[in-house]
Amino acid sequence: MRPSFFALIFCVSFALWASPASADLRAAVEAVTGEGEVVWVVDSNDKVLLDLGGDKSFLPASTLKVFTVALAAEHLDLDSHFETKFFLVDDRLIVEGSGDPYLVSEELDLIAAALKARLGDQALAGVWIDDSAFAENIVIPGAGKSEKPYDALNSATAVNFNQINVKRVDGEFFSAEEQTPLTPLARERARAMGVTSEDRINISSDPIAVRRYAAELIAAKLRLAGVTVGEGEGAAVAPDSEPLYVHANSRDLRKVCEQLLYWSNNYITNQVFLTIGARVHGYPATLDKSQRVANAFLAKHPQLEGLKAVEGSGLSYDNRATAPAFIELLAMFASHKGLLRQKRKTPNKTGTLKVTKTVIGYQETSSHGTVRFVIALDGSGFYRKWNVLDAIRKHL
Repeated sequence: MRPSFFALIFCVSFALWASPASADLRAAVEAVTGEGEVVWVVDSNDKVLLDLGGDKSFLPASTLKVFTVALAAEHLDLDSHFETKFFLVDDRLIVEGSGDPYLVSEELDLIAAALKARLGDQALAGVWIDDSAFAENIVIPGAGKSEKPYDALNSATAVNFNQINVKRVDGEFFSAEEQTPLTPLARERARAMGVTSEDRINISSDPIAVRRYAAELIAAKLRLAGVTVGEGEGAAVAPDSEPLYVHANSRDLRKVCEQLLYWSNNYITNQVFLTIGARVHGYPATLDKSQRVANAFLAKHPQLEGLKAVEGSGLSYDNRATAPAFIELLAMFASHKGLLRQKRKTPNKTGTLKVTKTVIGYQETSSHGTVRFVIALDGSGFYRKWNVLDAIRKHL
């Protein structure tokens, strides 16, 4: 049957009304993107408003952290807190970590005060570390062996992100943080690294050094709280008895996830990623257990086909994503979008590797409500990705 006159008028009118915005958006985006780059925009009803690059696979970089937080929301209680246990065996303090990524100086002050109240005038021979909740020498794909903070070793009992912040003044070394005493190991590392002014470096890829630094810093905080502590330190196994004290970090997991997204911290993200695997498959945490959880999650949600995560932070070049997969991930993540950093007046997560610049998130528009977008450009796209987002904002 031939369409009615009124139907033809409606179709022509709709085309004249609908096409200019989408045509203008495509033209504006194509003007700042190149061959092989990916831009997808989808409205709340899953209508594709712009598709450049189709289902081309790309490196997600740090946008993968959104997937890790979604995985944490699925398997962990976002209202829960990481715990660290403290045992007293004769005059030895044994610290059993569980992978708390925020066992930082400010938390150690709280711990020292709580332990002082329980120890009273009792002196300690030293501090020993049980870090058996994580397998030793976990290698994160994509992480290197440099002294830079993003290559810090992931471990169960890690203080200050397994990093030191040190400065050198007139040939002498000092802590660059008022809240963090300079320990003997920190001084040794600064000297070995040839720090000349101020620098933040990781402690070591050696678990022995990581345990030593945790013991030294905890001991230093206890001394400041008035506890007499000797120089003893080393590895130990926590006893099967009631702890002297259990410290629940003042940040809940929701806050930890918000912070890892805001700062795009690879170390914190992989502490969470490893914890997920351990909670599901049992301790000690290993990379394999976390990969198994990630793969099971992807299999459970076939709409995420095209997404591959070999670690949690986006460091690895073996991670992969497609725009349709990320669009679906953003739909699943919508109830948690308040955890995302507001940048350019919209909640989003960026990613940066040498060969790629990415950003995914949500944008409020005048004509299409809240849209989800995925932008994956090549290594020259650091500023261009924002040009693409500006075009989305302007033309929708």
